[in-house]
Amino acid sequence: MKSITLLILAAILLSFGCAPPASESTAETPAIDLESERDALMAVDKAWSESVDDIDAFLSFIADGAHFMPFGAPLAQGDAIRTTWESLISMPGFGLEWHATGAEVAASGDIGYTIGTFELTVEQDGTAMLTVGKYVTVWHKQADGSWKVQVDIFNSNGPPTAAED
Repeated sequence: MKSITLLILAAILLSFGCAPPASESTAETPAIDLESERDALMAVDKAWSESVDDIDAFLSFIADGAHFMPFGAPLAQGDAIRTTWESLISMPGFGLEWHATGAEVAASGDIGYTIGTFELTVEQDGTAMLTVGKYVTVWHKQADGSWKVQVDIFNSNGPPTAAED
């Protein structure tokens, strides 16, 4: 009798060892359309670039807890992002254009990045000065399906030069 009880116990334990862990889902995860998500990131980056003159619209693209890393300035988070942006756009002769040249999305579909180039114009001593550079923006997909900036970093290719009219 003792042998039969041990065999039954061993069979039960072996059957638990073959089952998937409770934390793993046996249902298939729907496939992420990475090409569609890359297109969505390119579109949201473009929409963000069109909001530079409207502080509230500009900030609406930025996630809570985001990191903003402009060249020549300290890291900004939270309210410091608004302060940094307000300071930048209030500079005399301010003008900014950027264009994404590429986007990638993780296989999970919830994080991605855009890369691109920018041109910033500000007035210094009565002369319009142009700074050309590049950027990387890390985007995080929100619960509502929208993409928001998690990290934005940009730097110049060199010192500003006099802008041509």
